[in-house]
Amino acid sequence: MVEANERWERLAGQLREENAALRVENERLRERDVRREAELERVSAELAVLQRLVFGRSSERVRPQPTAGDGDGQAGYGGEPGERERERAPRRGPGGRAGRRDYSHLPRVEVVWDFAGGGYCCPDCSSRFEAFDDHAFEQVDWRVTVRVVVHRRRRYRRRCRCAGARTVTAPGPPKAVGKGRFSNGFIAMLLVERFVAGRSQNSLIAGLARQGAEVSSSTLVGTCAAAGTLLAPLEERIVARSRDSWHPHADETSWHVFTPDGGDGPARWWLWVFIGADTTCFVMDPTRAGAVLARHAGIDTATGQLTPHADGGPRRLVVSSDFYTVYASAGRRTDGLTNLYCWAHVRRYFVRAGDGPVGRSV
Repeated sequence: MVEANERWERLAGQLREENAALRVENERLRERDVRREAELERVSAELAVLQRLVFGRSSERVRPQPTAGDGDGQAGYGGEPGERERERAPRRGPGGRAGRRDYSHLPRVEVVWDFAGGGYCCPDCSSRFEAFDDHAFEQVDWRVTVRVVVHRRRRYRRRCRCAGARTVTAPGPPKAVGKGRFSNGFIAMLLVERFVAGRSQNSLIAGLARQGAEVSSSTLVGTCAAAGTLLAPLEERIVARSRDSWHPHADETSWHVFTPDGGDGPARWWLWVFIGADTTCFVMDPTRAGAVLARHAGIDTATGQLTPHADGGPRRLVVSSDFYTVYASAGRRTDGLTNLYCWAHVRRYFVRAGDGPVGRSV
């Protein structure tokens, strides 16, 4: 009997030790579950933000929806409930396109259409009809013509015996590129199509070929380079005026450049844009460093301060940009420079906060 009691006591002691170990293990598991719940909540919030960035609409492109209290809605409008919709609906039928564009400023060419032989005869008695009026209508015509202009410079020969040159030649047209075969009008159109309309070089070559003008790519590149040399003084004036702007908008993006500095492969450069009140400057640079901003904004790289005005007075500058560290760093260390951050970028933080679990619960 005593042996049985001792055995039961040993068994009870073992069970008490196991129960204590299990309680410790349960407490550890509870703590682990709490940590995992917090980690899962954090990961879910990050996943929601990433999904919104990848699959959601851009915050800059979200358009506000009209509400019941907006001026364009039903509220506050004095007409009948359906009158507003009828007023804004597009017009149909005759006169529906009363707002069509006016082309009266374009050059006009009249073309007369008549029957063969200059008139019309009665099919029965062959008597001629009498002309009494013209039926006229207008069409907008589009013609692109690449032509060769032959300039003939008149030459004159002296008939008297006075001293001087025996022959003279009349001056020809002005030429932007001395030995080029393209007229100034051609060069102007080339620059407009290339850099204003944004057409690629291959598109320009194909367009000229459709008009019968086979022009090589190297010829167009050389023409643009020669014209660019003539535009260098204008570029300097535009850059100088942009630097004088007190409120520029700045941004930068990656830009692939082929064979830079005589290399043999593509490289990623950076295209900076500085938009002033009446100027826009594009700057291509191999780096994304603050030296580009300092060089264009007139910041002394040695002191980190704004260079003074031409009259010696202090300058103040407001830079609208995103949160890139170059702009923020310049705003912190440069006296007189104020950062005005883009509201679309600021709004992203509110959108991301709303995508998180806390924002969804609210």
